[in-house]
Amino acid sequence: ISTQPEAMEEENPLFSNLDLFLFTLIAGLIIYWFMSRKKAEPIPEFKKLDQPAPSTRETSFIEKMKKTGRNIVVFYGSQTGTGEEFANRLSKDAQRYGMKGMAADPEEYDMSELSRLAEIDNSLAIFCMATYGEGDPTDNAQDFYDWLQETDAELDGVNYTVFALGNKTYEHYNAMGAYVDKRLEELGAKRVFDLGMGDDDGNLEEDFVTWREQFWPAMCEHFGVEASGEDSSVRQYELKEHNDINMNKVYTGELGRLKSFETQKP
Repeated sequence: ISTQPEAMEEENPLFSNLDLFLFTLIAGLIIYWFMSRKKAEPIPEFKKLDQPAPSTRETSFIEKMKKTGRNIVVFYGSQTGTGEEFANRLSKDAQRYGMKGMAADPEEYDMSELSRLAEIDNSLAIFCMATYGEGDPTDNAQDFYDWLQETDAELDGVNYTVFALGNKTYEHYNAMGAYVDKRLEELGAKRVFDLGMGDDDGNLEEDFVTWREQFWPAMCEHFGVEASGEDSSVRQYELKEHNDINMNKVYTGELGRLKSFETQKP
């Protein structure tokens, strides 16, 4: 009787553990690549539409005044915004006298049309001109200043007045306003009220209000009009003292943020 050996040689497996691991890893990467690959999105084709002709900016303040029924134009030369603010206030004042005004940036209009202002009945040009630096015009009034120096236009029939904004501590105090006032007269325009001088070193607002309160009566006398009493553009205030209110419940913050906790904005 033959006997088998106690230990039989074990057969080697076809794939080792390392081979199975590498195979699984490679298969997983291939599957991931197929799953994550996106089809290239086609680039949309845009059809060219007929573009509208670019709108031309209205450079004629005369035509704009005629279209809107205005007879007072207030030009401003402003570097910090004060002259522009004064111009807007003067243009709104006109409503109280049955007239209509508009504030205008001389940089946006053809100032050579100033001679056509006489085409509008009871028309008036007001200039709120600030002086910048050492007697220079503001940036937005530079072209107007250059035109005044070069032009020989005849401004007969053009009514005007000037309020100058400056600072007395500078050598050339209100030089721009004074030049505009003098030059317009040399070209034949008619000054309907004296040159106003605003001093920022003192109280510019007070100077403007004082000049304005004297200017409008003179304008009414010149054009033969009276105040209509329509102060719709002027805010009216009434003072009331409340002594029975708990101040802990009174909102004292910025008016623009009143009730902001109710209507929150991002």
